Amino acid sequence: MNNFGFIKVASTTPTLEVANCKYNINEILKIAEQAEKEHVEIIAFPELSITGYTCQDLFRQTALINGAEQALCYYMEQTKQFDLISIIGLPLKVGDLLLNVAVVLQKGKILGVIPKTYLPNYGEFYEKRWFASSQDLRPTEVVIAGQKILISAKPKLFSTASGVLFGIEICE
Repeated sequence: MNNFGFIKVASTTPTLEVANCKYNINEILKIAEQAEKEHVEIIAFPELSITGYTCQDLFRQTALINGAEQALCYYMEQTKQFDLISIIGLPLKVGDLLLNVAVVLQKGKILGVIPKTYLPNYGEFYEKRWFASSQDLRPTEVVIAGQKILISAKPKLFSTASGVLFGIEICE
């Protein structure tokens, strides 16, 4: 935090390719590297940024879900020296549920996982076809990117190194 009590927060939309997790995470990483150089404290990437939002029935493919987690692991390894807090979206399998989540990361560690609650199901949006709401989730410990994380529908607050509190809501 600077002398005026402000922090740098960024939101961005990287160039993505549908279902190309390796390409997408490299684009996300380029932006994160620039943000770290510019002393951004928090950067938010779009919902489902690792896979792309429009994968439709591909969200049910194990290869896509595994690819998203591998991409997340790669990002964590590449940013483990970053002070930057990153918020990155991906699909996450929890038991029988597939969730649309935001993963909060810093210094190669997952600070938390926030599942989407309100799924649009009108017009061009068909999220209920692929994803479960956080309301369908009981608090569950999962292993993601090699780390045990408790995931639940309960709201969670995060803190920057300078003590600024923030929360996350996905879409709707």
